[in-house]
Amino acid sequence: MTKNQQVSYDIYQPFGPSVMKASVPQVAVDLVNKISDDILKDKKKRDELDWHDNLAGNVKYEIALPLHEIPSMEQLLSRLAGEYISKTIKDQIDLEKTDMSYRAWVVSQYAGDFNPVHIHDANLSGVCFLRLPPGYEEEYRREDHHPTVGCLEFLGSMPNHFANHSYLVKPQIGDLYLFPSHLAHQVYPFRSKGERRSMSFNIHLKSKEPGKPVGKGVDV
Repeated sequence: MTKNQQVSYDIYQPFGPSVMKASVPQVAVDLVNKISDDILKDKKKRDELDWHDNLAGNVKYEIALPLHEIPSMEQLLSRLAGEYISKTIKDQIDLEKTDMSYRAWVVSQYAGDFNPVHIHDANLSGVCFLRLPPGYEEEYRREDHHPTVGCLEFLGSMPNHFANHSYLVKPQIGDLYLFPSHLAHQVYPFRSKGERRSMSFNIHLKSKEPGKPVGKGVDV
């Protein structure tokens, strides 16, 4: 072989989970915020829908969200999940033979609150950012060296020289991220006055045919 001889090659990325990013219409953000405000302002409702014991977060409020009251949001999540599956494991799951069920909750964080590294018990999970403290952008700007304040971070593998092992997300209102439930992730604390609000959710897949799995290699 000479140094001028051409060599053909391909580079594959056969490992590692995929993360979908989508933009949710402002009207949907406003609707979820309104329902969340109504719950959070009503102590009785807030206590009834308290979801703290089921979650890992060290945050002020975590309340179950009655997603059935927001059919447009269920439809959006179903559509995004279908797109995600069709772009990643379409050969393993027949969407026409698959049911999806949803569980959602609202996370209200204040200065010092955080969510430690954790995973979810589902097939797909996601987060949609709903509200940020008024001073958040200024606080983020001040952290000029690898800012992480209030950020969501996905942890996908062991650190190495040939692949990214984490994916850091700066929250923006209306941004939605969908990912496999086994993907470890965490949320960093912030110091600004005000609320950082997000909607988290789980999507469970189940075969419409009793006794049959959803698809090859897919646990339910």
